[in-house]
Amino acid sequence: MQPEPWTYTTLHDYLDDLFRNKKPDTEEIIQAKKSYWRSYNKRLKQLQRKKHKEVTIALNKDKMQLLSRKLEYQQSVSDYIKKLVVVHLDNNLATLNPQNNQKKDLTQIEQQLFTLIDYLESLIYQRRFVDKGQIIKLELYIQQLQHLLEKM
Repeated sequence: MQPEPWTYTTLHDYLDDLFRNKKPDTEEIIQAKKSYWRSYNKRLKQLQRKKHKEVTIALNKDKMQLLSRKLEYQQSVSDYIKKLVVVHLDNNLATLNPQNNQKKDLTQIEQQLFTLIDYLESLIYQRRFVDKGQIIKLELYIQQLQHLLEKM
C-alpha cells in the first residue's frame, strides 16, 4: 500500500519514503510521480468542494444571449452571476435591519454617483475615441445607479 501523498510536504519526500531501501527504475519513478500528483490533485479538489459549494444552472439559448449582453468587458458569466447573487444577498440582509436602510441607500446612491462622475471625467480627460468596452462600463454604472434609485 502506498502512503497518502498529501501527508508529505513535497514530491521528493513522498518518493524518498516510497522507495526507501529500494532502487527504482525510471518507469517506477514516472508512475510514482503520476500517482502522487493524481492523489494530490484529487485531495485538493475534495478540500475545495468542501470549502466552496458549487451550483449549476441551465439556461436556454435566448437567456444565455441576454446574459452575455449584460457582461462587462472580459467578464465571465460565473463572475457576473456571483456578483448578482452577492448583491442580492446583501440587499436582503439590509431589509432585515430597517433602521439603517435609508441612510445606507443614500450612501450607496452617493457612492454610485461619485463613481459615475469619476468615470465620466476620466473619459473626458482622455480626449480620444471612446471604445465599446468603455461605453459598456459606463452603461453598467448607469444601470447600477438606476437600480439603486428604483429601490428607494
